[in-house]
Amino acid sequence: MGQVLERFGTYIEQLSNAEKYVLYYIDNHFETAKRQSLVEMAEAINVSTTTVIRTCKKLGLTGFADLRYILRTLNDNNALDHLHVVQKYVQHLHQSLDNIDHERISQMAQIMLHSKTIVVVSVGLTKALGEYFAKRLLQVHKQNMHVYESHIIDLLPNMLQNGDIVVFISMSGQTATLVKAAEKIRFTGAQIFTVTNNAGSRLSQLATHNISTSLPTESFSGYDITPRSPLVVLLDILLETYMKKLAERKPSNRYP
Repeated sequence: MGQVLERFGTYIEQLSNAEKYVLYYIDNHFETAKRQSLVEMAEAINVSTTTVIRTCKKLGLTGFADLRYILRTLNDNNALDHLHVVQKYVQHLHQSLDNIDHERISQMAQIMLHSKTIVVVSVGLTKALGEYFAKRLLQVHKQNMHVYESHIIDLLPNMLQNGDIVVFISMSGQTATLVKAAEKIRFTGAQIFTVTNNAGSRLSQLATHNISTSLPTESFSGYDITPRSPLVVLLDILLETYMKKLAERKPSNRYP
């Protein structure tokens, strides 16, 4: 998913097929689209200029000029700085570690200790993070399942029991499929954990417990390239805190 779909994804269901085609064209041809005039874009997509304008308005914009402005600003302040890549990552990790809420992570680990099942949910570029976290849970014999397909995510509210935990992993915390699922899961008795890069996101607000980084969004050619590595660090810390509590709970095998 490109940054254009990330920006306007919540409007997709309101668009007609022709209007979706316009949006997908812009997302797939970002560098070209941001330089095109209204007529040039319409001709490239083989639709009328009215369809392009109608798409803009359904995306919550005033018109095509508003769209062109947004396309230009998506990339203006997010150029890659190849000279300072290592320093950038060091700064990101320091920032994430300095802002960790240790008490909240301890509470989450304690809840994990008493839960029967953990469901890890992640899609898109964070899918791999969910798979990683699920496999690490299996290493410590914690029953879990990793869900990443939209039709299974939609079924989650019917699969959960009181005391289960659903861990949503999402950079933006605004992914429509995840938000919709979380809104329903609230009424199942399951705990909702979110690991995001946006503590103020809708997904974070729906969570029982949320831990977040706060990295500035970076993009390249219209695609979100914000580092996911700080989220991995949060997941590792949560897991190791859980492992510590698990070790403390187990009775010692030593003889007095």
